[in-house]
Amino acid sequence: MTGIHLPDLLSLEDMDRLRSKVSSARKEASLKFVRQQDAQRGLIGELLILYRLRTHYHLQDDQIQLDKNKYGKPYLRNYPHIHFNVSHAGNWIVCVDGDVPVGIDIEQVRPIDFGIAKRFYTPDEYQLVLNAPEDRQLQTFYELWTLKESYIKFVGKGLSIPLDSFSILQDDIQNYQVTSTKPIDTPSFFRHISIDSQYKLAVCAAEPLGPLPLVMLDWTELIP
Repeated sequence: MTGIHLPDLLSLEDMDRLRSKVSSARKEASLKFVRQQDAQRGLIGELLILYRLRTHYHLQDDQIQLDKNKYGKPYLRNYPHIHFNVSHAGNWIVCVDGDVPVGIDIEQVRPIDFGIAKRFYTPDEYQLVLNAPEDRQLQTFYELWTLKESYIKFVGKGLSIPLDSFSILQDDIQNYQVTSTKPIDTPSFFRHISIDSQYKLAVCAAEPLGPLPLVMLDWTELIP
């Protein structure tokens, strides 16, 4: 797993450098953002994927054909056995990859109206948030949110799966289990990763997660 902590704003010259190294679709998308922070997160996210494909899987640029499924999840067209996923929030951009489907989500912990939990969580999850000690409610909310987001990204169907249509709760031995009114085709395994006191990060995969060291990079290392 790799991560990058960005400064608030890159220079316009640096933004041009990033755009020169990404796909034409990503370049065009970055020019449509109103906020530069959103544009640079998207650019760095794609470059982080490309970095991993080059350095870990030893792919050459002409072998890398990024595409998206109909729900927007990116995949590598010619190498279906290579799986990856990216998430970003605030100044963090993170990427996880492997030989089984994976999903990752990072969220910045900010004060929220807990009515959001009632709207998007199942009754059991909502009660879990409410029953947490007052000083743990916000943390509990984001821990659940990142688990649920990592799961729908792992499944690859995005928000076509309503967040309140499934629960992710710990069982008697503290493993996370997904329950849903609909059949679940693929087993899923979760882990929270410590990254920053102001953020929550969760990873979901189709196999039990072994060691997941977080390798920190500087964004300049992504530009070949």
